[in-house]
Amino acid sequence: MLSIQNQIDEIIGKIPLKYQSSILEYAKLMKEKADKGEQSDTDYLNSIPGIADSIIKEAKIDLGNYSEELDW
Repeated sequence: MLSIQNQIDEIIGKIPLKYQSSILEYAKLMKEKADKGEQSDTDYLNSIPGIADSIIKEAKIDLGNYSEELDW
């Protein structure tokens, strides 16, 4: 199995150059969050009681059941 770094390098090597700047900006953002000791979005959401079950429940609902207009 490839190491994470090798997998990243392999994937990035296959992405056209014009998109690689977006990857670089995202990597910088993630490094900044890590340097500050911030939780990942997933860790943050998992720290909220019941949120995972709520997200899973809502993900199963057909999008047609939702209004296209926001009431607020």
